[in-house]
Amino acid sequence: MPEGGREPVCSACWQQASLWNARSCQRCGVSLEAGAFPRLCPGCRIEDWSCADIRTPGPFQGPVAEAVHLLKYSERRSIARRLAGLMAGCLEPEAPHRRADLIVAVPLHPAKQRERGYNQAQLLADGLSAELGIPADRRAACRSRHNSTQTKLGKKERLENVRNIFRVRDPDRVRGKRIILADDVLTTGATIGSCGAALLEAGAASVLALTAAAAPLD
Repeated sequence: MPEGGREPVCSACWQQASLWNARSCQRCGVSLEAGAFPRLCPGCRIEDWSCADIRTPGPFQGPVAEAVHLLKYSERRSIARRLAGLMAGCLEPEAPHRRADLIVAVPLHPAKQRERGYNQAQLLADGLSAELGIPADRRAACRSRHNSTQTKLGKKERLENVRNIFRVRDPDRVRGKRIILADDVLTTGATIGSCGAALLEAGAASVLALTAAAAPLD
């Protein structure tokens, strides 16, 4: 950690971050064959996955995990731009979603956002917008109900807990659009998958899930 509190995570610590390459499974990091699609190995495939694909720069450990915790729980909002840079960097130059139409953050319920004061996924989406030159739409999606925390739930419970909790306010905002869906951490994929499904049901052309890190499967 830096001295004097000037940087939430110092440059030397960032250099120690474990990052995956373009041919890594986006959940466990194992090497995949060229052209593998989606970018997940057989052991990490997500049931009922709605998104076209998933990208994440690396595992939820070390300085990346520390940065996410600082962003999410210690109000260190400035670190979102650094994480967004890592997220943008894991999109290959020729990746179709580098030419996406919109970036959408996985929304918090309004009560949760009032409690925290901000949505960390939206800060990441705003950072991605600056990195990629793609507009971030803050009003495209919302949570229609306040579900319980996912932290201590198993895989099946997580899937049920987020079923149909998202809706699109105005389908015209997303219809026919290629969307990057931003969130902080990929765990089971239940939350981001549910939000992706809502966007697709509203008429989005495609959804790419992009997170700051991936937690290991239980």
